[in-house]
Amino acid sequence: MNRSGDSGYHEQVIWRTKWFRLIGLLPLIFFIARLVEYVQVGTPSQVLWMCHLANLLLALGLFTANPAIIRVSALLIVFGIPPWAVDMFVIRIITPVSIASHLGGTILSLLILEKVRMKPRIWIAGIILFLLVQQICRSFTPFDLDVNNAHKVYSIWKDMIGNYWLYWIPSVLVVSTAMWIIEKVLLLVFPEKQNGE
Repeated sequence: MNRSGDSGYHEQVIWRTKWFRLIGLLPLIFFIARLVEYVQVGTPSQVLWMCHLANLLLALGLFTANPAIIRVSALLIVFGIPPWAVDMFVIRIITPVSIASHLGGTILSLLILEKVRMKPRIWIAGIILFLLVQQICRSFTPFDLDVNNAHKVYSIWKDMIGNYWLYWIPSVLVVSTAMWIIEKVLLLVFPEKQNGE
């Protein structure tokens, strides 16, 4: 059988092609641009927000032609859009780089998923990675920046919940549920192929 003429096989291995891997330069540029922006204002640790790391992770997945990493990063990028939108409304600080990295990363990840497709239970890896990064931020980032909500109750809830851990437990449940729902939607839009990897 001549696999080179099989369109299904072509789609299965498309993420291993050189041109597809080079797309990883785009999310890498998004990440670096955000890092430069944070360094300029003296808060480089803010680049550890999960939405920024997800762009870096997407670049890694594309460069290494690893579909699992691509899927997890796409899930995390899409997940990051609602909190980013709320944060922009609350703090009212919006920059072109922020818009490009979030919306650009989301559009790019969805276009990539059209080729790589989604798989079930990716949300489990997503929540594990999120919690790991959150605890790293709790240990190594400034309290006042509250990167990934690792230190304190988010500002819009602080008058209702005074204890961080009483806030953290339900917030983990909300994050987990949100990732699960997003995965289900992505599975509907980009269903797994029977001959996919």
